[in-house]
Amino acid sequence: MRAARQSTQPPQASLQALAALGQGLQALRRQPALVLGFSVLSCGTHLLGWALVAAGDGSDSAVLALLLRSIGILLYAGSLLWLIEGLTRIGLTLGAARTVRWRRVSRWPSRSSGDLALGVINTGLALSAAACAGFIGWSLALFLLPGLSAVAVLLGLLAIAAAGLSQLFNACLVLDQRLSPSQAFRQGVRLLLRFGPALSRLALLLLALLALPFGLGLVAEALGSAFSAAITVLAMVVVLPVLAATVTAAYRQLPDGAIRAEAR
Repeated sequence: MRAARQSTQPPQASLQALAALGQGLQALRRQPALVLGFSVLSCGTHLLGWALVAAGDGSDSAVLALLLRSIGILLYAGSLLWLIEGLTRIGLTLGAARTVRWRRVSRWPSRSSGDLALGVINTGLALSAAACAGFIGWSLALFLLPGLSAVAVLLGLLAIAAAGLSQLFNACLVLDQRLSPSQAFRQGVRLLLRFGPALSRLALLLLALLALPFGLGLVAEALGSAFSAAITVLAMVVVLPVLAATVTAAYRQLPDGAIRAEAR
C-alpha cells in the first residue's frame, strides 16, 4: 500500500495546502454521488445520536432517559469514528485513482476501527495534557510572576496547537500505513518537527473550510431565514468530504522517506 501511495505522489518537496485542496476536489469529482451519500448517511446517524441524547434529557421517565442517552451516546461516538474512517478511506482511494466500493467504506467496524478509535483518544489526551500544562503554567505565573502570565497563556496555546497539528494525518497513518496508535502518534510528532510551517498553513485552510457552514448559517439567520440550522447542516455535509479529501491529498504530498516505517 505504501508503494501505491508513492507511485501517484506529486513531485512536491513539501506540503502545499492550496494544491492539496485542488487535488482533493478533483478526486471527489470522480464519485460525487457515493461521497455525498456516505456523508449524508454518517452525518445523519451522528445527528440522530445527538437527538436521542437531547430526547433523553427531556424525558420524565428515568429509565427511558437512561436508555435514550445510552443509545444516543453510542450512536454519537460510533458515527463519528465511522465518519472519520469512511471519509479518510474515500480520500485515500480516490487520491490513488482507484474506484471506491460502497461496501468497503460503509462497513463498520472494520479491522482498523479499534486502532483509529485509540488514535482519536490519544489525540484527545494529548490536547488535554497540553491544556492542563498551559493552565498550570498560567496559574503559577499569575501567582509568582504576574507580568509573565500572558506568556504562559501563549505557550499553552502553542502546546495545544502543536498537539493538534501533529495528529492531522493520524487517520491516514493508521489506515494507509497500518501503524498502531502509538506508532501513528510518534510519526505525527516527527512530521510536525519536519513540516511544522506547512502543517500550520494546512490547519488554517481546514479551519477556514470548517467555518464556511457556520458562516452561511449566520448569514441565513441574519436575513431572517427560518432554515439557518438546516443550511448549516447541509453545508457541513458537503464540506466534511472536502476537508477529508484535502487532508488525504496533503498526506500524499509527503516526500519519499518522510514516513519512517515501524514494525508492529
